[in-house]
Amino acid sequence: MIEISVTTPSPNEDFSEHDLVASSGLFDEVFYTRQWPDDERLIEDPIGHFLHVGWHHNVDPCPQFCIQHYLSTYDDVKASAMNPLLHYIKYGKAEGRLPFQSRATSKEVSAPASAPIDDEWKELLASFTADAEPVVDVIVPVYRGYDETARCLYSVLSARQETQYRLIVIDDYSPERQISELLQKLSDKGVLELHANARNRGFVKSCNYAMELHQDRDIVLLNSDTEVFGNWLDRLKAAALADPTNGTVTPFSNNAEICSYPKFIHDNWNKLEISDAQLDQLAAQANAGKQVEIPTGVGFCMFIRRVCLDTAGLFDEKQFGKGYGEENDLCRRIAAAGWRNIMTSDVFVRHYGAASFGASKAARVNAAVQLVEELHPGYLQMVADFIAADPIRPYREALDIARLNYRSKRGPILFVTHRRGGGTERHARELAAKLEADGVKVVFCRTHASDPNKICLEDCTAELIPNLPQFNVLSDMSSFISYLKKIRIDHVHIHHLADFPQCSPDFFRMACQGAGLNYDFTVHDYMSVCPRINLIDDSGIYCAEPDIATCETCILHNGSPFGHPAVWDWRERYSRLLHGARRIFVPDMDVAQRMRRFHASLEFTLKPHEITQKAAGHRSGPKKRSTYRIAVLGAIGPHKGSILLADVATASQNLDLPLEFVVVGYTDRDNQLNAIGNVICTGPYEEHDAETKLLDADADIAWFPAVWPETYSYTLSTALIAGIYPVGFDFGAIGSRIQAAGWGKTIPIDLMMAPNELAQILLNEAKTAKLQPSRQAVPVTYNNVLTSYYALTDDANSHG
Repeated sequence: MIEISVTTPSPNEDFSEHDLVASSGLFDEVFYTRQWPDDERLIEDPIGHFLHVGWHHNVDPCPQFCIQHYLSTYDDVKASAMNPLLHYIKYGKAEGRLPFQSRATSKEVSAPASAPIDDEWKELLASFTADAEPVVDVIVPVYRGYDETARCLYSVLSARQETQYRLIVIDDYSPERQISELLQKLSDKGVLELHANARNRGFVKSCNYAMELHQDRDIVLLNSDTEVFGNWLDRLKAAALADPTNGTVTPFSNNAEICSYPKFIHDNWNKLEISDAQLDQLAAQANAGKQVEIPTGVGFCMFIRRVCLDTAGLFDEKQFGKGYGEENDLCRRIAAAGWRNIMTSDVFVRHYGAASFGASKAARVNAAVQLVEELHPGYLQMVADFIAADPIRPYREALDIARLNYRSKRGPILFVTHRRGGGTERHARELAAKLEADGVKVVFCRTHASDPNKICLEDCTAELIPNLPQFNVLSDMSSFISYLKKIRIDHVHIHHLADFPQCSPDFFRMACQGAGLNYDFTVHDYMSVCPRINLIDDSGIYCAEPDIATCETCILHNGSPFGHPAVWDWRERYSRLLHGARRIFVPDMDVAQRMRRFHASLEFTLKPHEITQKAAGHRSGPKKRSTYRIAVLGAIGPHKGSILLADVATASQNLDLPLEFVVVGYTDRDNQLNAIGNVICTGPYEEHDAETKLLDADADIAWFPAVWPETYSYTLSTALIAGIYPVGFDFGAIGSRIQAAGWGKTIPIDLMMAPNELAQILLNEAKTAKLQPSRQAVPVTYNNVLTSYYALTDDANSHG
């Protein structure tokens, strides 16, 4: 039996569960308590409440940990009935488990609110002058959350406005002494008007009380967990007065249902590449004076004209006294009185509110929505119709475009690539990250998830600029060209066209020509000459690149991932694309030599993928044992040698060879391999853990059984980084790179058909490798990707 040691750190036995959570940095009391209804928020011990009650209702402890995600992703945790946060703290973090949705973790989460420092308050208080004739009351009910409240009030008071206003704060019997002390201090300084409730009255009653204080003023209801920027109030007021029928105004926010940005009806927690203040500034510029009528305002920040309150009344305390639904009801009453609820797209307000609802709160919200529907029949259909039409999308799109071009050295670079992941995706993402770090935006063009003829423009995660349009490759050439110009695309890099329509090589070539753009092409595999992608025929191994007649017969009988296209037509399309490219990048010279067999006149530019990692640990050699261990690294399908691996492992068993095989990763036939008896598959891993996982396998050699001529191999880089002796077939980039490294072994490709002999060779190499001094990969880096990789200048465009 193969044993691989895995070390899981033990929790400190002296720590109670309460202490573990408190010291983890993963519990936010304000965030947690805000997910409960007003009448359930008086929680004396939020951590204790979470441990005994909250997690059972899927109430998250902080924005950085999602209960539902953790339980749905890790069945063993769900089966254990253990508190998922405790599991993560004790075991999951060390095991590399993800605390919330992996796509969200691809970008940094926005920082929580932080209270201003003393110097900020001193400077503000020294220069603040209250307006003499306020026309607007900015009403902020306060209950919990010192940092959020302090940041909210500071942002209001420090943002200078032409509109004269008064900040009205309702201390709704806050259980946090620090909050009440801050409010009293600010009131004593005369910067706000404070009203303290003698008992907790809740949001609705507190707002109604405040709205009746000065009945000659318009009002803004502002949550205490928001942050405003610039002349936000001036812009809200301008929107309210832009049309005499406007009644309420709601701005953009990261967390505001139909007014959310960048994703519609979404809690947007990912940190953007610019600050919230800069985003607000871009909104003011890109969407100046642009409003949309909406079915209801959103209560986190809502301007309400006094004349509407005079007509429609205040919040309905009887029906909605416990919160949820009160602003929807009021907005529908305002609409029934002849006024409009509008969203203004030229203001952005940060909302630090809860990322998810607990079960109790969700039930109350659903009940409130049904009550609004009963009081205002047709409300739900109106909202559904609005969501389907999404008239706010053009203004989210305008903000996306403004961000693409904000403080950029040049226009964005367009990456055209598939959605299949793998080495192509990794290389594209790494290049994009380097470009973004150098101040150059990258837009990805990918296939549509459900329509094979459509393409989408997005960022690398499809999260941060999600509002760019889609285009039909069969009919939208001219509009695609126009859009490339609109968003100032400055260069195009075509990485891979798998799953794009078959006319895509001509589409992108002609689109670039129409837009006056140069484009580059990277040969990531051999799809440009072989519809089967990997030069593998019905034998299951390398075809040796026969004449075109044989290729036509192969596709006719064996098909491809793209059906049964004519090979001559396929190659002609790609030939036109390749001949039109400014540069054709190859990660290894073996690729250039192989491609020249099909395109003798083409020039290729060698650009190896980056190798920047350092070894995860000291390679002291494998432990002494009676067997020799062979590591096979990565996601191993048939083209990567999974069938050959099974044959060789079986052969070694039959020959009674002292060999063990460890797949550091997974295959398309894990069960078959595990049943052989001398193979173990460790399972998927994160890219950044590859070297550690490989070292943990404690292998004598790393074998690369790919049966096609690889164009690079990130897993070979991992073995070289880790100092594990590599063995691979003498063809493709694997053979070329092993020879160039001067360390490792290349073996004849005809041994693919001889598993018995191959097993014996692997044993011999494993024995020899024990005597070989360890080496590591030579770093390959591109300090300035524009110049060192693309040979482009920082300021010049690449238009042809």
